[in-house]
Amino acid sequence: MGKARRTKSGVKTSQLVILLLCLALITAGIMLLFFSLYAIYKVYDIPMKIEVGNVSGFNTDTDAVNFGKARPGNSNSRIIVMSHEYKKPLLVHFKKSGNISRFVDLPDDFYLEPQLNKEISINAVVPETASRGTYTGTLTVYFRRI
Repeated sequence: MGKARRTKSGVKTSQLVILLLCLALITAGIMLLFFSLYAIYKVYDIPMKIEVGNVSGFNTDTDAVNFGKARPGNSNSRIIVMSHEYKKPLLVHFKKSGNISRFVDLPDDFYLEPQLNKEISINAVVPETASRGTYTGTLTVYFRRI
């Protein structure tokens, strides 16, 4: 069997490589943690729901983005008001998930100044081929550093 090579200080080369890899992983982890905390100021997860059936109707609850009831081929929309109280403008980014996501059209990213309100329209377009039933998901809103 071959012997492990030792450096001048008596440390094995394999130990040195492992030490350097550990230091690199720890540094990368700290940088990712710092960047994620620094870059994203706030994240909101808002439930979404639509019922596809034979009738159309509205739901005015404000605890979720509830599109109410819609027939296949119809669409419903909801207005949400965005604002923040940080001292600098932030980038607002939207993401959708769940089985409702194929119906939902999201607005493009935009910059939002502090202390200002901006109304955003979120639309749910139900295709003609959609099966009747309840579709749910989540609208995730990210406030990011510019």
